[in-house]
Amino acid sequence: MSESQDTPAKSEGDLFPPDQIELYTAYGIAAEAAQGLEVEAGNVALFFVAFWIGTDQIDDEKRELFAGLEHDVNQRTLGYMLRQIRRSINFDETIIGIIDEALEKRNYLTHHFFRIHNFAIFSEEGRQEMTKELKEILAALSTARSYLSALSLLLCKHAGIQEPEIEQLIARGKRVRI
Repeated sequence: MSESQDTPAKSEGDLFPPDQIELYTAYGIAAEAAQGLEVEAGNVALFFVAFWIGTDQIDDEKRELFAGLEHDVNQRTLGYMLRQIRRSINFDETIIGIIDEALEKRNYLTHHFFRIHNFAIFSEEGRQEMTKELKEILAALSTARSYLSALSLLLCKHAGIQEPEIEQLIARGKRVRI
């Protein structure tokens, strides 16, 4: 009998202390919020164009425009999309500050968080500080997402898209892409 057959498989609880699992959970939740923020920024861009075009005026040329815009939304960075939105819509400085802070925190989370804390993760105190920071990042991302969500809904309604259509768009957006 091999050694692997004698030894039961280890669970995450055996590999990591509970506070480290909490840290990884907090990171995953914050990363999901960052992607949700990207989706809302894309929605604002799409509904802004729909506002100016009007859904009752869509022809083949406009379908191509929307397809190109959807491609840009799916391929561009969050920073690029937010800069484009700010060029098109006049925001209150407070809202700009909230969105800029969220963008900065999203970039930090994605590109630098674990590298900055590379030794902190090895101590309970360090992991607690990291988890606390992740909760602060999540709060900033959630606030900005709420603002963009409200803006996309407002643009959608002003574009003449009725509640049933909005629900259909949301349902289509919730489908898993395979």
